Amino acid sequence: MNVNIYIETAYKGPAKRRMAGAWLVEYLLQSGQPVTRGGILYADITTENELALLLLKHAFSILTKTCCVRVFTTCTHILNTMQNHWLWQWQKNNWKNARGKTVGNADLWMQCAALMEEHITEWKDEEHSYRQCMLGRVQKEMERDHALAEPENYILIEAPEWNTGKGNRRYEEK
Repeated sequence: MNVNIYIETAYKGPAKRRMAGAWLVEYLLQSGQPVTRGGILYADITTENELALLLLKHAFSILTKTCCVRVFTTCTHILNTMQNHWLWQWQKNNWKNARGKTVGNADLWMQCAALMEEHITEWKDEEHSYRQCMLGRVQKEMERDHALAEPENYILIEAPEWNTGKGNRRYEEK
């Protein structure tokens, strides 16, 4: 099965800040019927890298069988890591980078690596037809007051217009 995953965040860069992002998974059923699944992730305090990894984790978590996956993201950290094969090197080096330091967000990278290991992946920083829609929805969530109990928490927000087909999940604060 061929799958496209789209990841979009409200901001770019390493600064910790209030941020939202979106993930969307797109594939075709054997009948030819298109299916999309996705959601919004909001956090009071996070970085682009951490948020993009959380979005990636949620997107890959819905895949139940081996797929050929194209991931579209503008997160340069994820693109560099995957296109330069650093992830596999980090795993071999017990989650240490080339300088011998522990990889940032190692726990999230481990979770993503476990979810991705059964799939063939391709990583792209290209325009796609969902970008403006996703960024518009992310911006709306940035304008809302989500009042999280703890700043480190995040909330998954349902995007019913993005969830077609069967098996839609309910999203809750994590």
